[in-house]
Amino acid sequence: MNTIKEAGLYIFDMDGTLLDSMGEWTHLGRSFLLSRQIQPPENLEDIIETMTMDESAAYFRTLGVSGDIASINHDVMRLIHDSYRLQIPLKPGVLSLLKNLSTKKDSILCVLTTSERDCAENAFRRLGILSYFKDIHTSFEIGLGKRTGDIYKYVCDLYQVPPSNTVVFEDAPYAIHAAKEAGCYVYAVPEETYRADWEDCVNTADDVFQP
Repeated sequence: MNTIKEAGLYIFDMDGTLLDSMGEWTHLGRSFLLSRQIQPPENLEDIIETMTMDESAAYFRTLGVSGDIASINHDVMRLIHDSYRLQIPLKPGVLSLLKNLSTKKDSILCVLTTSERDCAENAFRRLGILSYFKDIHTSFEIGLGKRTGDIYKYVCDLYQVPPSNTVVFEDAPYAIHAAKEAGCYVYAVPEETYRADWEDCVNTADDVFQP
């Protein structure tokens, strides 16, 4: 593992950074259909990639899924919640990293995720890492997304730590750009989902997290 920069605040993304969960989201529609004993089209992910949840649910009904849009959405989300609660693993090197950073008595560790708080808490509790973090912050609760630096500045302000003394771990290229825009020091975390954007991630980030 590479030596991590000293900082007063460490902000961790969850999906694709702490947890190896991106594949669960990518194949969620397929998993849902299979749970209903319906064989998905081979190109399902391409079909629903740009659909909203309601549009995906309506499409699932054309494949034979029973129920209204709301109930289908509820069952889809229950499936992903179960994955966090029961099976999604840590990414390589995460536990060692958290143990190392937790020894820095003057540093704060927190999570900033676009997923739901329950998903994070259930997964972290099962994996034994919940206690490493001061808190979990979600885009929904804050009311900001990760497309601009505002959300990172918001979290820095919460802990009264300037972005210049903050380290962020992110896997998504847009989030890496946003954290840099906020003035944070950013580690790019390798993630298969963003393989095509890896060069951009490396060129934008200050460093690469190497387990």
